Amino acid sequence: MENKQYYIKIPTSVRVEYDKQNDTLYVYFNTEEIADEEVLDEEGGTVLGFRDGRLILIQINKFSEKINSLIL
Repeated sequence: MENKQYYIKIPTSVRVEYDKQNDTLYVYFNTEEIADEEVLDEEGGTVLGFRDGRLILIQINKFSEKINSLIL
């Protein structure tokens, strides 16, 4: 198995969007670029988007379910 290296460039801007219809939170770092690679967690609830090895997007699916479990 090949080990890939990813990195996070210190963002100069962060944009957060919430899609209520699909219950998805998007966090974009620095850019309007489209990810050329996506990595999903085992449950498929979180997606990390990369462009040329740089993290440019965090996507959290079923966001309201996740955040409700954290709020007391």
